[in-house]
Amino acid sequence: MKRMLIEVSEGSADVLEWYDELSSGYEELYGDEQSLKYTQVFKELSLRDRLTSENQVILDLGCGVGGLIRFIRNEFPTVMSSYYVGLDLSPSMCFLSREQIDRAGLLGDVVAGDIFRPPFRDRAANTILSITVLTCRDSLRETILNFRNLLKSNGLLCCTVLCSESSQILEGVLDLCEAVFTVSQREILCVTKS
Repeated sequence: MKRMLIEVSEGSADVLEWYDELSSGYEELYGDEQSLKYTQVFKELSLRDRLTSENQVILDLGCGVGGLIRFIRNEFPTVMSSYYVGLDLSPSMCFLSREQIDRAGLLGDVVAGDIFRPPFRDRAANTILSITVLTCRDSLRETILNFRNLLKSNGLLCCTVLCSESSQILEGVLDLCEAVFTVSQREILCVTKS
């Protein structure tokens, strides 16, 4: 496989290497767990109407091997009129996600890049999802504000944050979240609009 040069934020180089190595077995290890999270997020937020509207741009920040694409294909076949863009640090995961797009017949692209330096212009997306990517060790406030800048008018951002202590997640970002849901014992969903 051809190696790609990706500009990464501090500390992301180790993550890139780990995910590149993990990519071939990621679905077996985490696929069912991620699918359950997508189900919960979509149920909590009633995303069906949003994603089945015409000409929607969906950003999947930290797309991994394309689990969201597979979930959308199985649960929302009418989303085919939306444009999906996945972003992941790992080129290996991007290639697997690209295969999911092709299998689903979805219009979309996958970009290898760092979510902490998203390579997109402001107001690029109607809906942004970032599920099981952020942790309480990340600079959450800055990251959520950067994600929110990518939303078009009336856009929706749904991101989860992993942390061993859920109260740490909310420190400093609660005012940015219009709604907060518990996804698991260690993961909180923050929802915000543009």
